[in-house]
Amino acid sequence: MNAWMINVLLGFCVLCWPATGAAEGWRHSAPQWHTLSRGLSFTETQVWLNEEPVEQLAVVKIDPHANYFRVFHHAPQSIVDWQKELGATVVFNASYFCPGGKPCGLIIADGRPLGPLKNPQMRGMFVAEPKGMSPDLPRATILDLRLNPVTLSNFPWNQGVQSYPLLLDYKGRIRVASSRKTAQRTVVAADRNSNILVFNTRQSYFTLYQLARFLKTSAFEIDSALNLDGGTEAQLFIKSGEFEYFSPPGWHSAMYDLLTHQKFWLTTVIGVFPRQE
Repeated sequence: MNAWMINVLLGFCVLCWPATGAAEGWRHSAPQWHTLSRGLSFTETQVWLNEEPVEQLAVVKIDPHANYFRVFHHAPQSIVDWQKELGATVVFNASYFCPGGKPCGLIIADGRPLGPLKNPQMRGMFVAEPKGMSPDLPRATILDLRLNPVTLSNFPWNQGVQSYPLLLDYKGRIRVASSRKTAQRTVVAADRNSNILVFNTRQSYFTLYQLARFLKTSAFEIDSALNLDGGTEAQLFIKSGEFEYFSPPGWHSAMYDLLTHQKFWLTTVIGVFPRQE
């Protein structure tokens, strides 16, 4: 099924979760998951606040037992070029980078640490691929750095990205203050079924606090959620067979800009690949 047909089908998905976020005024359309490959699915969902449509989200659901994650960092390039280089099914932006393209927080790429070990602004860390695939460790999850400070000498995962803020912790607490700043967003989350969810917004509606409140009241069963880089760097690209999807979708028509203008380029990305098991 091509991207046009999927978008048409999604356009007819008007069913909503009537009780979702009722106390908060938030609700969203029921996810109509489309399987991309084993343990990997995709949906778009409409978000309402007080019965007003305010945002649309692209959501990828990843089963870490069927798919693995890798972190990549090198000279900046477009997310499309990243996907061509890596051959990943899903590519999304990682955390913030400082002048010169260096990571602002610690990243672990195939066991190699890059960036500062300690940046007090970093509040959470997406981690994946435990060394030796220990049965006692999740294959991918989110760490609360306030409770789990990183020590490289015994760090048990081969992949990791620190970022901020931690939107939701494992006790369901919102960990970001209210503000008026809005932007396009990418969020990586763990759900209560040990899946990893990647959210990317179509527009620039959400403040971080609003996004945390929405995720908390949503039907996605979020266990914890970590904000990644936002603004022009908030990008998601999927290529599975003949299916291609770029988020935010409006930027797809401006692909020339993405390929030629450095403001869209990324130095660090996270790729998702099928496990050969």
